[in-house]
Formats: sequence, structure tokens, C-alpha cells
Amino acid sequence: MMQTILYHNSSGRDAFTGNLKQKEVHRAITLHPVKQHSHMYRIHNYMKSLELQDILQKKILLHRDVRSMMDQLNSAHSLPSNEFRLTGDSKQLFSSRPGSPNYLGDTDLLGLPPGLNKYRPRKVADVIKWDFISKAWYSDTDANPRRRIDSYTKEGLDDVVREVMDLINKFSKQRGRVIDFKEIFYGYQRVNPLYGVDYMLDMLLMYKKYRGKKMTVPVRRHAYLQQQFTGFEVREVLDGSEVKLKTQQQDAEGYDDDDAAGNPSRDIADNGMVRVEGPPAKRRPDSQAKTVHFVLPLFNRLATFARFVDNYESVCLANDERVTLTVVPYGRATADGAAAAVAQLAARYPDARLTVLPNAGDQFARAEALHAGAVHAAGPPPDDLLFFVDVDMLWTAATLDRVRLNTVRGHTVYFPIVYSEYDPVVVYGRAAGSPNHFLVNQDTGYWRQYGFGIVSAYATDLAAAGGLDTSIRGWGNEDVDLYEKFVRSRTATAVSVFRAADPDLVHVYHPVECDAGLPEPKAQMCANTRFETYGNVDQFANIIYKNRDAVYEFAAGRLRNVSAAATQPPPHPQPVSKSVPRPGVK
Repeated sequence: MMQTILYHNSSGRDAFTGNLKQKEVHRAITLHPVKQHSHMYRIHNYMKSLELQDILQKKILLHRDVRSMMDQLNSAHSLPSNEFRLTGDSKQLFSSRPGSPNYLGDTDLLGLPPGLNKYRPRKVADVIKWDFISKAWYSDTDANPRRRIDSYTKEGLDDVVREVMDLINKFSKQRGRVIDFKEIFYGYQRVNPLYGVDYMLDMLLMYKKYRGKKMTVPVRRHAYLQQQFTGFEVREVLDGSEVKLKTQQQDAEGYDDDDAAGNPSRDIADNGMVRVEGPPAKRRPDSQAKTVHFVLPLFNRLATFARFVDNYESVCLANDERVTLTVVPYGRATADGAAAAVAQLAARYPDARLTVLPNAGDQFARAEALHAGAVHAAGPPPDDLLFFVDVDMLWTAATLDRVRLNTVRGHTVYFPIVYSEYDPVVVYGRAAGSPNHFLVNQDTGYWRQYGFGIVSAYATDLAAAGGLDTSIRGWGNEDVDLYEKFVRSRTATAVSVFRAADPDLVHVYHPVECDAGLPEPKAQMCANTRFETYGNVDQFANIIYKNRDAVYEFAAGRLRNVSAAATQPPPHPQPVSKSVPRPGVK
């Protein structure tokens, strides 16, 4: 027993440097040895997080008790928690509103008893589907319906199992038995963004009785579990610093129930989701203070460049945005065409800062182009916010706001996840292009989660991370290399990578042409990108169903060819005559 509570790890200097989510760590009151202060801080932080989880659990239990008593006191007609009064002339029991330091949370949301039927969909399309868990993860909402269990999902599942076993063994000493977890045969999981994560697990346990008649028996049990979310909080930050509220307390006297944002509790109860509709938030005046320096490599694609220039004019120049544009062309024809288009734009906007660098050569190298454009565009700090883009991109003013707000010197670089369009022939049945490039859904395009070519960063942070590798030539790899440099240099520079989907930053479809001279890894990457841009799985399934006869005929022809090749006898080897040199005579 003493070895359990006074736990000693025999790993030496590596003690407690790995996963702390172990039963030995949770049961102990002292941990030894801890030789470095960084390890001590890590353990202390982890223990404090466990205490915080316990406090949040107690908070949820109190909300449930309050909600239960309110329902009993208002058995005739249930009232929302923000309207509840103990007596007719008393003050509201929960008078503080969201945003106030005295706000305790939404009892109507957090006070619901645990159950799998908290959320009641209004129609079939609103039903939240279950994912199946076995040796693999099965989900019909993913492009790969059967995939390996992700590390973060496995960690969350392990946390749930560990907490369940702690509850089961809470009184094991008094009962003279202990139950150990062995494995999960199968299970189901779904995530409700409002209420939490639901599980149904079929678990194999080992029942060990050590008092009285000793026995060890395997048992199989079903567990119905729910990890409840504790609500969400919103903090507004600008350049890494939290924005102070104009009023430190917003109580009932200053709260308007008829406000356009609506009552969150009432809206959640009515719609089952937090309302995010209505007019967009007003742009902060200070968000436009930063100048965004666009850097665009260009090789051929002059027609596409004309569309880029039109978008740049309508979004940036026509709205007096603080921006500059630096174009790095490759090829004489490209340089001449880009210079002519930019000259026409400069004639309409004489004060705009527009630059076309001299021809950089005939062999395209994106990393080299971005480096040259960054050196030319970036001024001395603080005027060095760079935005690397491609000619196929379209954007709105909201993207510029996100670039300015999400890129913080010395703190974050911004790698937005862009939305890439599918082939319009597959989506719309025509080659004329999309009628609305900013229509975002699962049928019109997909999120490029593994694309890192669009990035905004300060020149000082870019240099501190190691800069662009200008030795990379041709298509691909330069974006991944830069991303990995920022990830690896986080410890030294304290600059972290911020990734988020941007629905206002769209990659317009174009046929992907892979250079025959690309090396094998780059050629494979290019081919994968080309396949992804055609359409989604459902669209190709519909194409196959509509052309079943042609597909069957094609498959039958392939089978005939394979069968014919298998039945043909192998060709007889032809005799080969060769001259044998005669031995020399000495």
C-alpha cells in the first residue's frame, strides 16, 4: 500500500516525462524522482487540471440539483432559469447575464439530467448519427468510412474508460473486490456540439474478489456514458492581448432581452443550437491599421491573373484597404502580360502600391519567388505583414480581417485552410465554372486540410523560423517545408501555428497538369491533388449508377482481356547463337 501512495518511478531522469494519465500517478500522494523544474511544472499543471475537472463536475451536479428543484417548484408551468423567482415579488434567482463576472452558467443547459435524449431533432436531417468503434473507426460522414482510430480519439476514449473504472472501483476496498478493464469489444459514439459526447460501449472486465472466497471471473458489461460539455466562453483578443470590456459588469439592468443577438438560453431551448445568424459583426477600426503585403508568384496563367486582379481591385482597392501587391513573374511572356495588367490597374488607382518584379527566369520555383517577393514587399517592422497567395485564389474583406487578427508578431503565424472547388462539369454539368464561388458545401468543394501554400506571417517571424528553402525547384514541398520549420522552431521562437477553415478564401477549380519531369514523390502528390479536385465520393457513385451499362461493358472487356492473356501459352524461347572464341595457341 505504501508503494502505491508513495510512488517511486525507477526510470531515472526519464521518470514522469511520458504520459501522466496512469493509474499509478492518479492514486499516489507523492511522486519520486522529479529532478528537473520543467518536469515538476508539468506534473503540477496536470494535477491542477484534474482538480479543475473535479470542480467542473461538481458545478454540473449543482446545476442539476437547482434545475430539479426549479421544476418541482414550478410543476404547473416550467420557466427558464433567467426568469425564475422564489416568490412573486422577489428578484430573479439568476440575474447575471452572459459576460458578467457573476454569471454562473446556463442552468437550462447544464442542469439537464444525463441521458441520450437531451437533443430532440425536428427532422430526419437533424439526427446526429452514431459512429461505430471496433478495431477500426467506422463513420459514414467521412470520406474514408473505415479508418484507423486517431490518436486524439483514442486518448479521449481511454480517459472515459479510466474515469468509469475509477467510479466502479470507488468502494472496492469496502467490498473486497476490484474490477480491471481489459478491452472494448465494440461501441458507438456521437458528438453533440451543445450537450457533449455520448458513448455506448461493450467492455470486457475482469472481476477479482480477494476477500472471503477468492475468485477471478471475466465479465462483459454494457456502459452508456455521456461526457457533458460545460458551455463555452468567448474571449476577444487583439495582437495577443485581451480586449477589455467597456463595462466590467453587465447585469440585468443593462441587458435587453429584445437585443438582436437574442437570449442564448431561450434560443438554445427553441432551436437546439446557438444562433449565429443575423447581420455580421462590425469591423473594428483598428483591424484595418495593419498593411497586408500580398506576394504572388506567377508562371503563365495570364487569364487567371486577370481574374485575380479584378478580385484584388473590387475587394482591396475599391474599399481603401491598406494592402500592397508584389508579383514575381517567371517567363518573358508572363512578365510582359503581368506588367500590362498591373499598369492598367495603377492607372485607375494612382496611389496603390503595385509592383511587378523583373522576369525571374524560365524555370518556375515558388519558394524562390516568395522569398524575392517578401524581400521586396516587407518594410521595417511593424510594416512587414506578408501574405503569400496563389493566382487561383478568390477572397473577401473578411479574409483580410482574419489575416490581420490571426497573425500576431512573436506569437502566431496563420495557415488558413482554404476551400477548393470541385470540377464544375461534375457539380453543375457544365464547364463554364461555378455561378457562386463562395457557395460552401460538401457537393461544391472540399477543405484542403493538408494544403499549406497560403500563409500570413511577419517577416521577422519568417526569418526566425529559418525562412523559405530556395533550393526547392518546381511544384510542391516548399509549403510543407515552411510549415514544418514553424512547428519545429516553436520552442525557440515561441511562435505557434494557427490553422482554421476560412470560408471566404476559395481556390477556384482548374485542371491540374502534372509535369512529366517531376520526381516520383512530387509526381504522386500532384496526381493525388488532381484526383481530389474532380468531385466527392457521392457524385462519382451517382455517375457510376447512371452509366451502369458502360461500366459493366468496360469491366467485362477488362476481364476478357485478362482471361485471354492467361490462356495463351507462353512463347517458346528462340535459340540464340553466339560465337565461342577458340582457345589461342601458344
